[in-house]
Amino acid sequence: MATPVSGTVDEKDGALVIKDGDKEVRYVRESDLLAVKEGRVTKEDAAKQVSEAKAAATAEATTKIDEAHQKVLRAEARVSSLEEQITKGGGDAAELVKATAALATAKTSSEELGNKFLELRRDVIVRTYNVPKETVAKKNIAALEVYEEALKAVIGNKSIGNFAVGAGAVGQSPLVGKDPMALAVEAYAQSKK
Repeated sequence: MATPVSGTVDEKDGALVIKDGDKEVRYVRESDLLAVKEGRVTKEDAAKQVSEAKAAATAEATTKIDEAHQKVLRAEARVSSLEEQITKGGGDAAELVKATAALATAKTSSEELGNKFLELRRDVIVRTYNVPKETVAKKNIAALEVYEEALKAVIGNKSIGNFAVGAGAVGQSPLVGKDPMALAVEAYAQSKK
């Protein structure tokens, strides 16, 4: 049984508005609601891709650092064994010089990779949690890990990041504090432009 509609019917901003005294009910097209929902899903997918790229980049950088660290350890072991041989009278001084040069090269490479990893980690935190770059600029790896865990604890699962709400990298989202109907009307108005 249909309920009779009383009041005035008006089309406003592409939505059907039924006014009954001071009460107002708005109806929007299903296609507009689906478009808004599809846009949200697309942004969630983009946030998921960013998260996966972050994990892959971190894993790759960690592997490179581990390899460089192993080279340094092998070179240090070789140098110490050669120094021990020379003090005992065996071994070749040229071989020691060569091993020392390899050690210096490995240490330099390890430092460069460590610095690159540190910058990558800072970049990931700045982009993922939308914090100012100055906040993480002077933190080392251990401090960054603690800082990221704190951010995860504070943010939790309340949102999937700025990409999900369209805020980009700056400022507060234009969606915060608006009721869903106002958002739907705004999305409909944007779709007609």
